Amino acid sequence: MKNSRRDIFKFAGGAVAGALFTPAPWRLITDAALWSENWPGIPRPARGEIRARFTNCALCPAGCAVRARCVGEQPVSLAGVRGGLCPFGLTAHHLPYHPARLKQGPIEEASAAVAKRAADGIAVLDLNPGRTVSWTYRRAMALLKGRYLAPESQAVAYDLSAAKTVLSIGAPLLDGWGTPANVIAARRNFRLIQAEAVESRTAVLADEWIPLAPGTERAFAQQILGALQGGRPSVLASELAGNGPSLVIGDAPEIPEINRLLGAWGKIVVAPQEAPVPDSWTRSAAAITLLADVPDHSIHVLLIDESAAASYIPWHRIQPKLANENPLVVTFAATRGGYARHAKYALPIAVYPELTDDIAPAVDSIHPTFRISVPLVTPPAGLANPAEFVGALAGATASNALRERADEIHKAGLGTVLTYADAKETPVKELTPDAFWKALTEGGEWTQKGARRILSQAPGKSIDPAVRPETAIDLPLIAIREPGNPALVSPLMTKLYQESNLRLAPNRVALHPDDARAANLTNGARAILQTRAGKCSVEVTVDPAVPPGAVLVGSSPGIQDVCAPGVRAKVVSA
Repeated sequence: MKNSRRDIFKFAGGAVAGALFTPAPWRLITDAALWSENWPGIPRPARGEIRARFTNCALCPAGCAVRARCVGEQPVSLAGVRGGLCPFGLTAHHLPYHPARLKQGPIEEASAAVAKRAADGIAVLDLNPGRTVSWTYRRAMALLKGRYLAPESQAVAYDLSAAKTVLSIGAPLLDGWGTPANVIAARRNFRLIQAEAVESRTAVLADEWIPLAPGTERAFAQQILGALQGGRPSVLASELAGNGPSLVIGDAPEIPEINRLLGAWGKIVVAPQEAPVPDSWTRSAAAITLLADVPDHSIHVLLIDESAAASYIPWHRIQPKLANENPLVVTFAATRGGYARHAKYALPIAVYPELTDDIAPAVDSIHPTFRISVPLVTPPAGLANPAEFVGALAGATASNALRERADEIHKAGLGTVLTYADAKETPVKELTPDAFWKALTEGGEWTQKGARRILSQAPGKSIDPAVRPETAIDLPLIAIREPGNPALVSPLMTKLYQESNLRLAPNRVALHPDDARAANLTNGARAILQTRAGKCSVEVTVDPAVPPGAVLVGSSPGIQDVCAPGVRAKVVSA
């Protein structure tokens, strides 16, 4: 039998028509839909009781109170208590699942290597001093005859509520400088004058913005100081003196003397205070040593705590302190982007909101406080605990230092504890030790209001004249720094960088169109940022808001290693 082409088409058409009346194609579609909804990597919504849990954000020293909406044990959204959260805090429940997170590390190998060489000269660099774990480090270093290093000492705290006029010289007062709830509450009572080269978010929200030429912040502060000392009159200095109490904040070395002459010292500028600690801790703790005071080439073993880091020290300032031959560097880090680039061992740590830690006092914290970052998520196995790691080197047994400190606060019987769930303040003396601890670990804050240490008058001293920025043909730009971001942020935060450009991405620099054109660079181009300290790869944003002759830099470790505010720089095509 010979089949024609017509017969073949009839057979194919009949087969298709018949298949439509069988369950086969419809079952195949259903199965494909089910498979696509259940393959690995598909997120599964949590199921369970919906409830609220409370904690304190550990991403920065502000330590904002947090209300977490949880489904079962899983936080699905975060919100602020007694004030809002910054964008980083709102998305912090994504951090445990960050694709760049460091999850594995040779903890036992690192411990053995450090123990073997600890007697040669060991030091701990704490990038967030003032916590309970900081006391653990100090006690361990005393036993090991090592050094406890801090970036810098917080000599003062600021009471913004007592100010009527505030002059900020380059400080991001309204963009992460202090505790948002405190700053927002005090903002309505003072006039804010922002003096800086770029119209930052703080400058936009200030009552007055004074544009400065890039790199002239010290000269500006020196003019105000000279006017207050009886030199050449200044309208701004007269306003500060006549519309007080006034406060000046910023990094210029003239600022403490300006505040002394304005009468802010002891009224607005006060002594910082920590929550009480057991007497045995203070008696057995090593002294705080600033990194700048450490002799060069004297550290053979360096442990760096990057957990909840509040500051970053460029590597070129750390490296000279290390021994010339085979120094051992161990870092406790959440990612490989920081000091892990220079360390022999990078050990993974818990991240907020897995972290159990207390919050160091913020720059605008004028009363003793004690707040605990209560974990909302169980951390994965195999992480390093920095306190236990360092304590074990000194032969210290594991102990709950947070509970010991809470018991010491309770024993003093001073202050009150605020529970976020019911907004109720209870005097400590009315609680048992267990009830006090429960209030802290269920989201609460102990404060001893009214306790203010008297701050001695800042001595008048001579200050070196401001030096004009270096002029160099090979480095035509002056660096300006964007406010820093936490080391680990939610991937959703890239919308602020890549789509809206509301913030400069950590690995980007911004140039005025004229400077970009002179360097033959376009928006989004790859480039090299170069200074006297070195060079690093960056991406370029062309922004007319950046002053000509300046480069606005992000906050990535690579950029911070080579570029500080006010230094000369250039950006060239990669």
